[in-house]
Amino acid sequence: MKTLRKQYWAFRRMVLKHFVPEFIWPKYVTLNSVSIPIRNMPFSFGTKNGLLKGGYEAAERQLLQNSLRPNDMVIEMGGSVGILTAIISEYVGPKGRVISIEASKKLTFFSRKWLEPKGNISIVTGFGFPVYSVNKNLKVDKFNEDGGSLSGVVSFSNVGGGNEEKTDESKIWDIKKICDKYDISPTVLVLDIEGSETILSNQNPNFPASVRLILIELHPWMYDDKCEKEIIKKITDEGFYLIEKVITSYLFERNNVEQ
Repeated sequence: MKTLRKQYWAFRRMVLKHFVPEFIWPKYVTLNSVSIPIRNMPFSFGTKNGLLKGGYEAAERQLLQNSLRPNDMVIEMGGSVGILTAIISEYVGPKGRVISIEASKKLTFFSRKWLEPKGNISIVTGFGFPVYSVNKNLKVDKFNEDGGSLSGVVSFSNVGGGNEEKTDESKIWDIKKICDKYDISPTVLVLDIEGSETILSNQNPNFPASVRLILIELHPWMYDDKCEKEIIKKITDEGFYLIEKVITSYLFERNNVEQ
């Protein structure tokens, strides 16, 4: 049944992509006062339709619109096609920074082209893990992009001390690696990483003292209530408190942030 469902949606995306003419789409839509290009962009029909109707990433946009500040330094894990990345970029301004990690090469290939010219965005292809430093034996077992056109699901494990093959370190990005590579002290973490957020259920995150806000979208259909509660607990144990929840997206803030 799952195979048939996947085949149906893949066939539907292919038909819509090839038979819906580009001229039906406006050149731009405005989301959160930010102009987003649609026509002739390599987004799926579903993405373009969601943008046109204003529903794309609505929860995340609602939570961030009054929370981001000019000059914020943002680490985004799970950038997808870069719509939210573009909005964040406008909010933080030219002196702010957005480092966006996305596992899908096909998504970063074109998002890099239209986002990096803005000047304050860096697009990175790799697996983002929302902890300061991952276990050195971490291994990405699978990255499944079969479920849709916007991203994929990561599954991972910790290998033993034997001859088991670890994932190429250049593909794994934790907070420390991003901070060192781009010489930033992040003030905001935006996390939408299907699968790899579960690392928070078994490892202390040790978020940098500079982090003021965390926006995280959880995916409760992928794991049990215990795992979801443990993820939330690991965040609150580091001094964050929940400001607001919209559907499965949570916005946390921390007092006494190091300046």
